[in-house]
Amino acid sequence: DCTTSAGEAGIYDCDKNCSVDTRGDTVCDDEFDCIAADYDGADCGLPGPGEACEYESSFTAGLFYDGIVDCDGVCGSDFYHGYGGCDSEFDCEALGYDLGECIGAGDACTLSDGSTGIYACDGTTCVADTTGDTTCDEDLSCVETDFDGGACTATSCFDEADDLGSALSTDDAPYVVEGDASVDFSAADEYDGECSLWGSATSGEALYGWTAPSDGEFCFDLYGSSFDTSLAIKDEFCDEELACDGDGHSDYTSYTSATLTSGQVVTIVIDSYSTTTSGAFVLSITEGACAG
Repeated sequence: DCTTSAGEAGIYDCDKNCSVDTRGDTVCDDEFDCIAADYDGADCGLPGPGEACEYESSFTAGLFYDGIVDCDGVCGSDFYHGYGGCDSEFDCEALGYDLGECIGAGDACTLSDGSTGIYACDGTTCVADTTGDTTCDEDLSCVETDFDGGACTATSCFDEADDLGSALSTDDAPYVVEGDASVDFSAADEYDGECSLWGSATSGEALYGWTAPSDGEFCFDLYGSSFDTSLAIKDEFCDEELACDGDGHSDYTSYTSATLTSGQVVTIVIDSYSTTTSGAFVLSITEGACAG
């Protein structure tokens, strides 16, 4: 309760100004359009998915924060809306499918003429769905679209010359492969994922193919490399990241374990933490989880 400047009885509104209480008069008044005022006594209606809202702190009663209504109609924090990967509570059209985080190649979309299309392999371009014809369309040539419905030939993202087979480290040969500063770590980065690259989106990579010789867990280790590395294990076509690491070792080199099946082909992505660090690298592969 409060007294307005005109001497009338009033209440504090959403901005904590003293106003005449008009809640529930069937007219939406902006000054009472907040959760604390029950959205003007329901005159303003509840915000729907994708709309701004206020939610009460779970720690302090009466303390409200600005948020967003999720796909289920629940008001909460918008911190992860469009950040940190696909969150199911934001995966609907009203919230832009988590601002694009949940959009993938092959998902349905609407073309400019109003007809239904699908997202191309870049995950952002809406194109006509031609996966049923026999012509290979390069923008639909990826795992998610079954390589344009089988019209395109599936190709590995590593060069045939860089296929390591099923080589494993031994006492006599601890390194499966060695590289040097001739690798162009300043080139455009093509295969960054959830954590295959931290320092710079313009850093290039060295890519190697490897085939699991048996079912089980395998350790991929860059210990002994001469620069600050990052490491990722992806599928053969670089569409899915299976494991990754940045500075796992104390010398800022990387190691990570991946559980694979016999015959499974993966791509090993050896990366620089940033465009300012590069040098010689060595890769060990052993059976079992990394010991750390």
